[in-house]
Amino acid sequence: MDVRVNYQKALELRLQGQTYGEIRSLFGIPKSTLSNWFSKLKIGKKAQKTLESKRKNGYLKLVEFNKVRTVNIKKENESIRKKYESGIGKLTNRELALLGAALYWGEGYKNFNLKRGNYPYICFGNSDPEMTVVFMNFLERILNIPKSRMSGHVMIYPNLSPIKSVKYWQNLTKIPKDRIRYQVALSRASQSKRPKHLLPHGTFQIRVSQRQDFFKIRGLIDGIIKAGTSNK
Repeated sequence: MDVRVNYQKALELRLQGQTYGEIRSLFGIPKSTLSNWFSKLKIGKKAQKTLESKRKNGYLKLVEFNKVRTVNIKKENESIRKKYESGIGKLTNRELALLGAALYWGEGYKNFNLKRGNYPYICFGNSDPEMTVVFMNFLERILNIPKSRMSGHVMIYPNLSPIKSVKYWQNLTKIPKDRIRYQVALSRASQSKRPKHLLPHGTFQIRVSQRQDFFKIRGLIDGIIKAGTSNK
C-alpha cells in the first residue's frame, strides 16, 4: 500500500479515536511512525474521550494483570522454597560439621599471622541471627564447646542502642551476659550514619580462645578443600 494511502487511512482512524496500537495492528505501521505523524494532530472531543477511555481501561487491565502476576509469582516462589526446605531434613553430625566449617571458611577470622597469646583463636562474625545460631550449634554439637567458653562481641553504629543490641544478642545466643562486650564502630564511608533497617542490631562476633578448637575447624576446612579439588 502506498505511503500516502497508509497515512490517509491511519489519519481517518486516528480522528475516530483509534489508538496507535490498533492502527498498527491493521496496517503494520510502527508506533514511532504514527507518533511522528500525529503527535501534533488536533482531534475532536469525541475522539479524545474515546482515546482517554481506552487508555484508562488499558491501564486498569495492566494494573490488574500485574497484581495477579505478582500473586502467582509469590505463590510459585513459596512453593519452590518449601520443596527445597523439606528436602533438607535433620542434619547429621557430618553434615553439620561441613556446614559449620564452610560458614567459618566464609565468615570466620583465618589470619595465621595474628597471635593472641601466641595462638590463633576462633572468631566468627555476622549480622544474620539465623546464621549465628547455626554456627553456635556447630560449636556445641561438633566441637563440644559449651556457651560458658564462648564470648560475644557486638559491633554497633552510633545510631543504635548498645543496651538493646547487647540484650538482643544475649537473648538469641544465651551466652552469659558478663561474657558479651560491645564496641561502637565509626566509618568514614557511612559518615557515622547507617540506616537502622540494614543492621538493626549491629554485627555479632563469637569468640573462642582455645588454640586446639581453631585447628579443628582449620582441619575441617582443609578436608573440604582436599575433597573439593580432587579429580577423583
